[in-house]
Amino acid sequence: MVSSSATRLLNRLGFAVGLLALAGFVLSTTALAQPPYPGEHAQQPRAYLPLLMTNPSALADTFEIEHDGDSQPYVLRQDDDLSLLALDMGRDVSLMACVTKSALHPLSRLMPGETIYVPAAHYRCHAAVEGETVQEIARLYGVSADAILETGWNHLDNAEEPLDAGRRVLVPHAKPVEQSAPRAEAPEQLSVSQPVVWPYGDGHFIWPVEGGVISQGFHSTHKALDIAVKIGTPVRAVDNGIVIKSGYSTIGYGGRVVIDHQIDYTTLYAHLTQALVEEGDVVEKGQIIGYVGSTGNSTGPHLHFELRDFGYLIDPRPLLHDE
Repeated sequence: MVSSSATRLLNRLGFAVGLLALAGFVLSTTALAQPPYPGEHAQQPRAYLPLLMTNPSALADTFEIEHDGDSQPYVLRQDDDLSLLALDMGRDVSLMACVTKSALHPLSRLMPGETIYVPAAHYRCHAAVEGETVQEIARLYGVSADAILETGWNHLDNAEEPLDAGRRVLVPHAKPVEQSAPRAEAPEQLSVSQPVVWPYGDGHFIWPVEGGVISQGFHSTHKALDIAVKIGTPVRAVDNGIVIKSGYSTIGYGGRVVIDHQIDYTTLYAHLTQALVEEGDVVEKGQIIGYVGSTGNSTGPHLHFELRDFGYLIDPRPLLHDE
Protein backbone atom coordinates (compact mmCIF):
# COMPACT_ATOMS: atom_id res chain seq x y z
CA MET A 1 0.00 0.00 0.00
CA VAL A 2 1.07 3.55 -0.54
CA SER A 3 2.38 4.74 2.81
CA SER A 4 1.00 7.70 4.70
CA SER A 5 4.42 9.33 4.39
CA ALA A 6 4.18 9.16 0.59
CA THR A 7 0.77 10.79 0.75
CA ARG A 8 2.11 13.53 3.04
CA LEU A 9 4.98 14.10 0.62
CA LEU A 10 2.65 14.57 -2.31
CA ASN A 11 0.33 16.80 -0.30
CA ARG A 12 3.24 19.16 0.44
CA LEU A 13 4.15 19.84 -3.16
CA GLY A 14 1.84 22.80 -3.67
CA PHE A 15 0.56 23.86 -7.08
CA ALA A 16 1.87 20.89 -9.04
CA VAL A 17 0.15 18.20 -7.05
CA GLY A 18 -2.98 20.28 -6.66
CA LEU A 19 -3.20 20.72 -10.41
CA LEU A 20 -2.58 17.04 -11.07
CA ALA A 21 -5.19 16.07 -8.52
CA LEU A 22 -7.76 18.36 -10.11
CA ALA A 23 -7.07 16.62 -13.38
CA GLY A 24 -7.99 13.31 -11.79
CA PHE A 25 -4.57 11.87 -11.02
CA VAL A 26 -5.17 10.52 -7.54
CA LEU A 27 -3.46 7.91 -5.42
CA SER A 28 -4.89 4.54 -4.59
CA THR A 29 -3.68 1.60 -2.55
CA THR A 30 -3.17 -0.71 -5.54
CA ALA A 31 0.17 -2.55 -5.45
CA LEU A 32 1.63 -4.25 -8.52
CA ALA A 33 4.81 -6.24 -9.00
CA GLN A 34 7.86 -4.53 -10.46
CA PRO A 35 10.66 -6.40 -12.23
CA PRO A 36 12.69 -7.87 -9.35
CA TYR A 37 16.39 -7.74 -8.77
CA PRO A 38 18.08 -10.94 -9.91
CA GLY A 39 17.03 -13.63 -7.47
CA GLU A 40 14.53 -11.40 -5.64
CA HIS A 41 10.78 -10.79 -5.77
CA ALA A 42 10.30 -7.11 -4.99
CA GLN A 43 6.84 -5.54 -4.75
CA GLN A 44 6.46 -1.87 -5.63
CA PRO A 45 3.46 0.35 -4.83
CA ARG A 46 1.73 1.95 -7.76
CA ALA A 47 -0.97 4.56 -8.09
CA TYR A 48 -4.19 4.62 -10.08
CA LEU A 49 -4.84 6.79 -13.12
CA PRO A 50 -8.60 6.83 -13.67
CA LEU A 51 -9.96 6.18 -17.14
CA LEU A 52 -10.92 9.72 -18.12
CA MET A 53 -12.18 9.06 -21.66
CA THR A 54 -14.16 6.20 -23.14
CA ASN A 55 -13.03 6.80 -26.74
CA PRO A 56 -9.30 5.97 -27.01
CA SER A 57 -9.09 7.45 -30.51
CA ALA A 58 -10.44 10.87 -29.53
CA LEU A 59 -6.98 12.29 -28.91
CA ALA A 60 -4.89 9.82 -30.86
CA ASP A 61 -6.19 11.10 -34.20
CA THR A 62 -5.10 14.68 -33.50
CA PHE A 63 -2.06 14.14 -31.30
CA GLU A 64 1.05 15.91 -32.54
CA ILE A 65 4.28 16.36 -30.63
CA GLU A 66 4.92 20.02 -29.83
CA HIS A 67 7.74 19.44 -27.34
CA ASP A 68 11.34 19.67 -28.47
CA GLY A 69 13.36 16.62 -29.42
CA ASP A 70 14.88 15.98 -26.00
CA SER A 71 11.53 15.41 -24.31
CA GLN A 72 11.05 11.91 -22.94
CA PRO A 73 8.07 9.97 -24.32
CA TYR A 74 6.09 7.74 -21.99
CA VAL A 75 2.92 5.72 -22.61
CA LEU A 76 0.50 6.14 -19.73
CA ARG A 77 -0.72 3.00 -18.01
CA GLN A 78 -3.91 2.67 -16.04
CA ASP A 79 -1.97 2.38 -12.78
CA ASP A 80 0.15 5.51 -13.29
CA ASP A 81 0.23 8.76 -11.35
CA LEU A 82 2.04 11.79 -12.76
CA SER A 83 3.36 12.87 -9.37
CA LEU A 84 5.00 9.50 -8.79
CA LEU A 85 6.26 9.32 -12.37
CA ALA A 86 8.27 12.47 -11.63
CA LEU A 87 10.31 10.48 -9.11
CA ASP A 88 11.05 7.75 -11.63
CA MET A 89 11.91 10.19 -14.41
CA GLY A 90 14.13 12.49 -12.37
CA ARG A 91 11.91 15.53 -12.87
CA ASP A 92 10.51 18.23 -10.63
CA VAL A 93 6.91 17.35 -9.79
CA SER A 94 5.69 20.69 -11.17
CA LEU A 95 7.11 19.84 -14.61
CA MET A 96 4.59 17.01 -14.98
CA ALA A 97 1.83 19.59 -15.43
CA CYS A 98 3.31 20.33 -18.88
CA VAL A 99 3.25 16.85 -20.44
CA THR A 100 0.14 17.39 -22.57
CA LYS A 101 0.19 18.07 -26.33
CA SER A 102 0.31 21.79 -25.64
CA ALA A 103 -0.73 24.40 -23.10
CA LEU A 104 -4.13 24.44 -24.79
CA HIS A 105 -4.80 20.81 -23.92
CA PRO A 106 -5.92 20.20 -20.31
CA LEU A 107 -4.47 17.48 -18.15
CA SER A 108 -7.98 16.12 -17.60
CA ARG A 109 -8.00 14.80 -21.18
CA LEU A 110 -5.09 12.44 -20.60
CA MET A 111 -5.93 8.75 -20.58
CA PRO A 112 -4.25 5.35 -20.30
CA GLY A 113 -2.59 4.32 -23.54
CA GLU A 114 -1.78 7.89 -24.54
CA THR A 115 1.82 8.97 -25.05
CA ILE A 116 2.91 11.92 -22.99
CA TYR A 117 6.15 13.81 -23.55
CA VAL A 118 7.97 14.78 -20.37
CA PRO A 119 10.02 17.96 -20.98
CA ALA A 120 13.76 17.87 -20.45
CA ALA A 121 15.01 18.69 -16.98
CA HIS A 122 16.11 22.23 -17.90
CA TYR A 123 12.48 23.32 -18.35
CA ARG A 124 10.13 24.71 -15.71
CA CYS A 125 6.35 24.48 -15.90
CA HIS A 126 5.05 27.77 -14.53
CA ALA A 127 1.44 28.45 -13.49
CA ALA A 128 0.65 32.09 -14.19
CA VAL A 129 -1.12 34.27 -11.64
CA GLU A 130 -3.95 36.47 -12.86
CA GLY A 131 -2.59 39.26 -15.08
CA GLU A 132 1.00 38.00 -15.15
CA THR A 133 2.86 38.47 -18.44
CA VAL A 134 5.45 36.46 -20.34
CA GLN A 135 7.91 39.29 -19.75
CA GLU A 136 7.47 38.98 -15.98
CA ILE A 137 7.79 35.19 -16.12
CA ALA A 138 10.97 35.51 -18.18
CA ARG A 139 12.53 37.82 -15.59
CA LEU A 140 11.54 35.43 -12.80
CA TYR A 141 13.45 32.55 -14.40
CA GLY A 142 16.34 34.55 -15.88
CA VAL A 143 15.53 33.86 -19.53
CA SER A 144 14.46 36.02 -22.46
CA ALA A 145 10.80 36.53 -23.30
CA ASP A 146 11.59 35.40 -26.83
CA ALA A 147 12.75 32.02 -25.55
CA ILE A 148 9.30 31.47 -24.04
CA LEU A 149 7.44 32.79 -27.09
CA GLU A 150 9.52 30.55 -29.38
CA THR A 151 8.60 27.44 -27.36
CA GLY A 152 5.82 26.05 -29.53
CA TRP A 153 4.12 24.22 -26.67
CA ASN A 154 3.10 27.56 -25.11
CA HIS A 155 1.10 28.96 -28.08
CA LEU A 156 1.98 32.51 -27.02
CA ASP A 157 2.93 35.43 -29.25
CA ASN A 158 2.75 38.53 -27.03
CA ALA A 159 5.17 39.07 -24.15
CA GLU A 160 3.07 41.87 -22.63
CA GLU A 161 -0.41 40.36 -22.84
CA PRO A 162 -1.85 39.53 -19.37
CA LEU A 163 -2.36 35.79 -18.83
CA ASP A 164 -5.27 34.04 -17.17
CA ALA A 165 -4.75 32.55 -13.73
CA GLY A 166 -3.37 29.02 -13.93
CA ARG A 167 -2.21 29.33 -17.55
CA ARG A 168 0.67 26.88 -17.91
CA VAL A 169 3.88 28.26 -19.41
CA LEU A 170 6.85 26.07 -20.31
CA VAL A 171 10.12 27.93 -19.63
CA PRO A 172 13.29 26.61 -21.31
CA HIS A 173 16.69 26.74 -19.58
CA ALA A 174 15.06 28.19 -16.47
CA LYS A 175 17.32 29.34 -13.66
CA PRO A 176 16.45 28.05 -10.16
CA VAL A 177 13.92 30.13 -8.26
CA GLU A 178 14.21 30.24 -4.49
CA GLN A 179 11.18 28.62 -2.91
CA SER A 180 9.25 30.75 -0.44
CA ALA A 181 7.49 27.92 1.35
CA PRO A 182 8.48 27.68 5.02
CA ARG A 183 10.80 24.92 6.13
CA ALA A 184 9.05 22.34 8.28
CA GLU A 185 10.86 21.49 11.49
CA ALA A 186 11.00 18.04 12.98
CA PRO A 187 8.70 17.68 16.00
CA GLU A 188 10.51 17.69 19.30
CA GLN A 189 11.14 14.23 20.73
CA LEU A 190 9.52 14.44 24.14
CA SER A 191 9.50 10.99 25.64
CA VAL A 192 11.03 7.55 25.47
CA SER A 193 7.73 6.22 24.15
CA GLN A 194 8.64 7.50 20.66
CA PRO A 195 9.86 4.95 18.05
CA VAL A 196 13.36 3.54 18.53
CA VAL A 197 14.38 5.22 15.26
CA TRP A 198 13.04 8.77 15.05
CA PRO A 199 11.47 9.01 11.55
CA TYR A 200 12.21 12.73 11.10
CA GLY A 201 15.48 13.97 9.66
CA ASP A 202 17.44 16.88 11.08
CA GLY A 203 18.49 18.32 7.70
CA HIS A 204 22.20 17.69 8.36
CA PHE A 205 22.86 15.24 5.54
CA ILE A 206 25.87 12.94 5.40
CA TRP A 207 27.39 11.64 2.17
CA PRO A 208 25.53 8.56 0.88
CA VAL A 209 28.74 6.61 0.23
CA GLU A 210 32.25 6.68 1.63
CA GLY A 211 34.99 7.52 -0.86
CA GLY A 212 34.60 7.57 -4.61
CA VAL A 213 34.72 10.50 -7.01
CA ILE A 214 31.98 12.66 -8.48
CA SER A 215 31.81 11.53 -12.10
CA GLN A 216 29.03 13.97 -12.98
CA GLY A 217 27.74 16.90 -10.98
CA PHE A 218 24.46 18.77 -10.79
CA HIS A 219 23.56 20.89 -13.82
CA SER A 220 20.54 21.87 -15.90
CA THR A 221 20.26 18.54 -17.71
CA HIS A 222 21.52 16.30 -14.88
CA LYS A 223 19.87 17.29 -11.63
CA ALA A 224 21.74 14.84 -9.45
CA LEU A 225 25.18 13.73 -8.28
CA ASP A 226 26.83 10.67 -9.81
CA ILE A 227 29.42 9.20 -7.47
CA ALA A 228 31.70 6.59 -9.04
CA VAL A 229 32.59 3.79 -6.63
CA LYS A 230 33.08 0.03 -6.78
CA ILE A 231 30.14 -2.32 -7.17
CA GLY A 232 29.05 -3.52 -3.75
CA THR A 233 29.98 -0.31 -1.92
CA PRO A 234 27.45 0.24 0.89
CA VAL A 235 24.92 3.03 0.30
CA ARG A 236 23.80 4.92 3.41
CA ALA A 237 20.68 6.92 4.23
CA VAL A 238 21.81 10.54 4.41
CA ASP A 239 19.32 11.29 7.20
CA ASN A 240 16.51 9.68 9.17
CA GLY A 241 13.27 9.12 7.31
CA ILE A 242 10.71 6.68 5.93
CA VAL A 243 11.20 4.60 2.78
CA ILE A 244 8.47 5.45 0.24
CA LYS A 245 9.85 3.48 -2.73
CA SER A 246 12.10 0.46 -2.97
CA GLY A 247 12.45 -1.84 -5.93
CA TYR A 248 13.34 -1.90 -9.60
CA SER A 249 12.46 1.03 -11.85
CA THR A 250 12.12 0.30 -15.56
CA ILE A 251 12.53 4.03 -16.37
CA GLY A 252 16.29 4.29 -16.17
CA TYR A 253 17.07 4.11 -12.47
CA GLY A 254 17.30 0.34 -12.14
CA GLY A 255 17.39 -0.62 -8.49
CA ARG A 256 16.44 2.41 -6.42
CA VAL A 257 15.34 3.55 -2.98
CA VAL A 258 13.47 6.78 -2.18
CA ILE A 259 13.35 8.18 1.36
CA ASP A 260 11.00 10.87 2.70
CA HIS A 261 12.84 12.66 5.50
CA GLN A 262 9.57 14.32 6.58
CA ILE A 263 11.08 17.79 6.73
CA ASP A 264 10.16 18.51 3.10
CA TYR A 265 13.22 16.76 1.71
CA THR A 266 13.29 13.46 -0.19
CA THR A 267 16.34 11.59 -1.46
CA LEU A 268 16.71 9.02 -4.21
CA TYR A 269 19.49 6.43 -4.54
CA ALA A 270 19.68 4.70 -7.94
CA HIS A 271 21.46 1.99 -9.98
CA LEU A 272 21.66 -0.20 -6.87
CA THR A 273 22.58 -3.84 -7.22
CA GLN A 274 20.54 -4.64 -4.11
CA ALA A 275 18.20 -2.81 -1.75
CA LEU A 276 18.07 -3.76 1.92
CA VAL A 277 14.94 -1.80 2.88
CA GLU A 278 11.27 -1.94 1.97
CA GLU A 279 8.52 0.62 1.65
CA GLY A 280 7.38 1.79 5.08
CA ASP A 281 10.68 1.05 6.82
CA VAL A 282 11.95 3.73 9.18
CA VAL A 283 15.65 4.28 8.51
CA GLU A 284 18.35 5.99 10.52
CA LYS A 285 21.02 8.37 9.29
CA GLY A 286 24.02 6.27 8.23
CA GLN A 287 22.02 3.04 7.95
CA ILE A 288 23.01 0.87 4.99
CA ILE A 289 20.02 0.76 2.64
CA GLY A 290 21.61 -1.01 -0.33
CA TYR A 291 24.72 -1.55 -2.40
CA VAL A 292 26.15 0.29 -5.40
CA GLY A 293 25.61 -1.37 -8.75
CA SER A 294 25.19 -0.53 -12.42
CA THR A 295 21.54 -1.43 -13.00
CA GLY A 296 19.17 0.47 -15.28
CA ASN A 297 20.56 3.07 -17.70
CA SER A 298 24.07 3.15 -16.32
CA THR A 299 27.47 3.56 -17.96
CA GLY A 300 29.34 1.88 -15.13
CA PRO A 301 29.34 1.32 -11.36
CA HIS A 302 28.17 4.46 -9.56
CA LEU A 303 25.52 5.88 -7.26
CA HIS A 304 23.03 8.30 -8.78
CA PHE A 305 21.87 10.52 -5.92
CA GLU A 306 19.01 13.04 -6.05
CA LEU A 307 17.77 15.50 -3.45
CA ARG A 308 14.34 17.15 -3.64
CA ASP A 309 13.19 20.15 -1.63
CA PHE A 310 9.39 20.52 -1.75
CA GLY A 311 9.47 18.32 -4.85
CA TYR A 312 12.08 20.43 -6.67
CA LEU A 313 15.40 18.84 -7.56
CA ILE A 314 18.26 20.81 -6.02
CA ASP A 315 22.04 20.50 -5.93
CA PRO A 316 22.86 18.11 -3.04
CA ARG A 317 26.50 19.17 -2.58
CA PRO A 318 25.96 22.28 -0.43
CA LEU A 319 23.86 20.22 1.98
CA LEU A 320 26.12 17.19 2.28
CA HIS A 321 28.52 17.04 5.22
CA ASP A 322 31.11 14.70 6.61
CA GLU A 323 29.92 12.84 9.67
